[in-house]
Amino acid sequence: MDVFTSPVRGWVVEWAALGLHALPWSACSVLLIAAVVRVLAERSRRKTLVAITTQAPPGTVVTQARGAGGPRMEIHVGSGQAGKES
Repeated sequence: MDVFTSPVRGWVVEWAALGLHALPWSACSVLLIAAVVRVLAERSRRKTLVAITTQAPPGTVVTQARGAGGPRMEIHVGSGQAGKES
């Protein structure tokens, strides 16, 4: 499975080559570390969301505000009545 389509792949390769030639190695290292931290944070966020939804009693509503990963998200767990918000 290809992660990038052909036009996007060309764009990524061009910018990666430019980055390797224009930026010092220290800057590339910082960008790589930032990307790894962001991926690990997203993984942790998703694991937490799965844990909450699998262990929540029926009728629970889990709401996540809009973030860098996308729009606002609301999950209704089970088919029970949702509790009142305070």
